[in-house]
Amino acid sequence: MDYYKIHITSKAQLDLADCVQFVLKSSKESAEKLAVDIYSSIQTLEIYPERNPLFEMPKSFPFVIRKQIVNKRYLILFAVEKNKVLIYRILDIRKKFNNLI
Repeated sequence: MDYYKIHITSKAQLDLADCVQFVLKSSKESAEKLAVDIYSSIQTLEIYPERNPLFEMPKSFPFVIRKQIVNKRYLILFAVEKNKVLIYRILDIRKKFNNLI
């Protein structure tokens, strides 16, 4: 079985920090659980990341973006390139977001 190497972009790291900081305002335990849940979900992408559905992007976009949902509230956007999974964004789907990538 082939494993994919996971790379989390700096933008995705900032996204994750924002999500955790927001939850931290109400509960430290919930914020810690969220961070664990997101990192655990990301780790599952090491094996067969193509199992996740495509995320709709403009046809002119240069590569395919896939999505993975965590806890029904957070969206991980990533691309698969050869033996790597590139995590581009981690977003709270309850918030409006523009200019994703």
